[in-house]
Amino acid sequence: MNTQKTSLQASMLIQMLTIAIGAFTLLGCSGPEVRPDRFTWELAEERLKSGIFQQVNTPPEYIVLEGYPSEHVQAISSGIDVAREYFGNFGPVRVYILGKTDGTEGNSEAYQNFVEEYCRLRTEWAPFGFEEDCIGDSAQRLVDVAKSGGQEAFQSMVIHTEPPYSELIFINADDWGETDMPLRGIHEYTHVFQCIFPESPGWLMEGGAVFFEAWLGSKNGWVDFRTAMHRSLWSAQQGRDRGKGLSDMEYTRDLPEEMIPFHRSIAYDMGVWAVTFMISRSNDGSVSDFRDQFYPLVKTEGWQRAVSIYAGTADIDEFYRLFEEFLGRSLKEQLDLLKTLKDGSR
Repeated sequence: MNTQKTSLQASMLIQMLTIAIGAFTLLGCSGPEVRPDRFTWELAEERLKSGIFQQVNTPPEYIVLEGYPSEHVQAISSGIDVAREYFGNFGPVRVYILGKTDGTEGNSEAYQNFVEEYCRLRTEWAPFGFEEDCIGDSAQRLVDVAKSGGQEAFQSMVIHTEPPYSELIFINADDWGETDMPLRGIHEYTHVFQCIFPESPGWLMEGGAVFFEAWLGSKNGWVDFRTAMHRSLWSAQQGRDRGKGLSDMEYTRDLPEEMIPFHRSIAYDMGVWAVTFMISRSNDGSVSDFRDQFYPLVKTEGWQRAVSIYAGTADIDEFYRLFEEFLGRSLKEQLDLLKTLKDGSR
């Protein structure tokens, strides 16, 4: 995700347990239990094509590196809670938060214990044939990013459990600023909601998450909606000027290597305007109707038909064509589209 990864990262964690050690804070307790020998790739494919997560009664669990400032954790969780209130409580979800403390790398023992807990269940419950070098690979990468001062926020899907669940990972998110941390929380939790439905292309997933971080963020005073959308429009036009468009971002699993340089401008910034354009063409321009009516269409019709039905076009190609025409209009006309959107009702 530039700062948020887009690749769907399947993990090997099969069971979640609540454990308290000095290396981190773990809040909440919920999670799946399944025998490792029940997992097959056929089951994983079925889940990806039908929807992975489900409604749950328990809040997310928070696993926080010891010493990481509590105010930053609160800022991230405030965004997650706003998104949960808007979309509903889905998951299960585990939230990992780590990073530097007061500009220093932090206690090495805390990192070690954090890594061991991050990997413990992955190692103990990995299905036969799906073992991984978690400590030396994925966990070490998180630590390296945290210690180097890098910033990341991303969602990964753990599909090997019954039920599957989501990990939301935030590394040095405080470096983005006080009001940006809750936006990252909204963005990543939006992906949890999106994943109760069948998989969709990158531009629709990331564009939808950027839209809701700006829309819900503006309702809570964390960002100005018009300013955020103007910024995304400028970025989208940069990618368009280089000959790229939505059809180049139809990946559902792995981002094509040739599109890596355009990921931000097309998947995120052109994507958010495509979502906005779609909502504006719906029956009443209602954002809540987009939440409540469009996403169920993805389950029943598939994402291409869902887009064309919701936007009132003959097919996905006509939607792409009309959206491309919209991108060629004046800046005033484009920004005026934002005025047509309304909250609607659930």
